Amino acid sequence: MVKVRVTCNKNIIERFGVEKPAGWDFKYINYPCSDEELVEQCKDADIVFCGPVDYFRREVIEQLDNCKLIHSLGVGFDKIDLEAAKEKGIYVCNNRAVNAAPVAELAVGHMISCLRRMPEADAKIKARGVDGFNESFREYQVKGQNELGSRVIGLVGLGAIGKAAVRMLRAFGCKIMYYDVFRATEEYELENDLTFCTYEEILKHCDIISYHVPVLDSTRDMVRKETIEMMKKDAIIINVARGEIVNNEDLAEALNNGRIFAGLDVIAPEPPTADHPLFNLTDAGKARLSITPHIAGTTDDAFIRMSEWSYSDMVKVMNGERPNNVVNGL
Repeated sequence: MVKVRVTCNKNIIERFGVEKPAGWDFKYINYPCSDEELVEQCKDADIVFCGPVDYFRREVIEQLDNCKLIHSLGVGFDKIDLEAAKEKGIYVCNNRAVNAAPVAELAVGHMISCLRRMPEADAKIKARGVDGFNESFREYQVKGQNELGSRVIGLVGLGAIGKAAVRMLRAFGCKIMYYDVFRATEEYELENDLTFCTYEEILKHCDIISYHVPVLDSTRDMVRKETIEMMKKDAIIINVARGEIVNNEDLAEALNNGRIFAGLDVIAPEPPTADHPLFNLTDAGKARLSITPHIAGTTDDAFIRMSEWSYSDMVKVMNGERPNNVVNGL
């Protein structure tokens, strides 16, 4: 019998009823726990099924003598010691791009929310009823508003999520510029009417700047005082990637000063604390912020795909086949 040891939240795995490989022994273990406890609970596992932020350090992996696959439920795998798994002959896989569409979808939602100043109108109407409704209506008449199709969108990162955003934004008729360390093919650029440019050009020329990059030394604090100063007045910053990309204090200051708008699904650290700068904005700053609690990729549809893709890889490995999305070079 194939033994699968699972560190993922049981409710997430079981609630959608995705069919597991028949006859296999799936056991949810006590996690989080110490490395010693983790070894004890997984020592006989053929497969480890883990969450995208669960730690599997070298000291643990070296003692998984029966293990053939460590599979992340999601996209993340940076807490797994890839080299140790490679040395042990254990595949490490993720579900790359499994939630690209919903993450891109929420990015576009935040773009529209900021562009149409929905947080400000929503807060006024809920707080003051008809008076707030009438005041908000008059402000729209005075300040005006724009359509998404008239805006220049800058995508920072053109991986799976960035490309999903391109598909959606093309329907609005936006002009799209992008920056990535790896340039797309000429065919892809022509097919999607994309303009490749530098990050500095994105900052200077785009009305909306949407970030779709991982956390690296080169991406940490990409949004900070110096880069915000290069942006257009009232530019919209969208971050559905990782909170570390943004300097919290600098963004809060820019929001409070009426310099920019922001649509965020992620902040750093997570979980946040009550004294976080973005939870202590002025009323003017709050009016310029559209925020959700890191839910972009956690749709029911995405979780169903995560389980289906993971089980498919597990079956392949136990049949002696190579699984999809191997991330540790085996």
